[in-house]
Amino acid sequence: MWIRKCDKDEKTGNHLPIPCQMISNEEIKPVPQTETDKRVEQIILDSAERYSKKLGIDRRTFLRTTGGMACAFLALNKVFGKFYDVDEVEIYEPAATEEKLPKGVFIFDNQTHFCQDGMKTNLRAMPFLKDIGAPIIGNSTEDYNFRTYIKEVFFDSDTTMALLSGIPSRADIDYWGKPGNKQNILPVDMAVSVRNQVNQMAGSQRMLVHGLIAPNHYRDFSKVAEEMEREAKVLKVDSWKHYTHIPLNDQPWRYDDEKVAYPFWEKSLQLGINITCVHKGLADTARTESFAHPRDIKKAALDFPQMNFVIYHSGMRHGYRGFNSGGGADAVKADSERLGGVQWTRDLCKDRDENPKMTNVYPEIGSVFAMCVGDPVMMAHLLGSLMKSFGADHIIWGTDCLWWGSPQWIIQAMHRFQMPEEMQKKWGYPPITKRDKEMIFGLNAARLYKIDVKAQRKAIPQDYMTRYKAAYIDSGRLRDNRYYGWVAD
Repeated sequence: MWIRKCDKDEKTGNHLPIPCQMISNEEIKPVPQTETDKRVEQIILDSAERYSKKLGIDRRTFLRTTGGMACAFLALNKVFGKFYDVDEVEIYEPAATEEKLPKGVFIFDNQTHFCQDGMKTNLRAMPFLKDIGAPIIGNSTEDYNFRTYIKEVFFDSDTTMALLSGIPSRADIDYWGKPGNKQNILPVDMAVSVRNQVNQMAGSQRMLVHGLIAPNHYRDFSKVAEEMEREAKVLKVDSWKHYTHIPLNDQPWRYDDEKVAYPFWEKSLQLGINITCVHKGLADTARTESFAHPRDIKKAALDFPQMNFVIYHSGMRHGYRGFNSGGGADAVKADSERLGGVQWTRDLCKDRDENPKMTNVYPEIGSVFAMCVGDPVMMAHLLGSLMKSFGADHIIWGTDCLWWGSPQWIIQAMHRFQMPEEMQKKWGYPPITKRDKEMIFGLNAARLYKIDVKAQRKAIPQDYMTRYKAAYIDSGRLRDNRYYGWVAD
């Protein structure tokens, strides 16, 4: 049975600071908790019961505090070893967390989502789920709307800027070419309007937005080019977002297809947009799975050195943590421990290692990093292989929230993560430094999008979004520990 994690938590009363279970962003099948997940969860619950009594507060309130967050990372260390930099004093002293975590870090989330207000969706990624036999389950219109987005991303986390993403689609047909389009969670015109309104309201640049036209939207490229011009010149989108395995008009496609994709890159450069973001990996579908593999990036990147290719989810295969892995989570983890890296991402890294000129390719870690928070061994393989092949200056921060709730727990995981020396020696993974994390969190993406970080550091502390957040915090609000993605119950 599929159930939203927040609904499951309401039933059990276990509102944890980290989810302790693989959450689906609706592009993959959720799977039941592993035994290790259950062990971590029980340690958190037992510890929280003990700590909350000492502090004179109820357990749920404790788990919403910085002490509750520290409790979760201590539990992970108890199970996996000291992967996270956390001390028990943080349980009782919020100031200890404030002192430990760096201040003023520029955090630019390159993958965020919400649904248009009032939209009663079934599942947000119907084109992916049609092929895997997912049940039709209703979503809450309230949990996925703009108000929740602002609260979770900007008020309940340290996120500085966000890129609002969506699913490329046409207004006149659905994902399978049938008349009408009722599945679009956030049409590009609406997304652009939100970006403009938020930036105007804040008095600074807080949001960017994706253009949502793809080469396979029309068989006649002149129509594709016409929409590209509208989105670039009229809407002024900041970059493109693509899913090569969405078979619109029954046409999945490849980034290195000289007939389908290359005219798009040429037109994009003419329009002054030199960034394209593509979903790779995490495609739990039978018919179009091969089109989600990042094997088509190398040729496109080498043939178009002026374009920058941001690879969402770092191309990580949808086998990790037990879903459709051809052997289960243990087999996938064993593969990483035998070969290093993670499936499919390893292929992308190999292409980069063999092609020094692929400096225009940037792996992004939305969703996949969050999936690995509860298994830091896999996190080390993911980050370590990316840093080894691409360098910390080419990894892009993203979270895929709202599906994961507020991204604060994911942000804290990155702040606290440490690369074990034994994995550095065995696999040649570099240590991850404070400067590396600053680049990953936002400086790399700022460089791509030509954002003046120094100017932003001056503007943002004075803007209205900061004032709204301060008022929100002063009112005594705490993070809800709500996760809006799906789990197997």
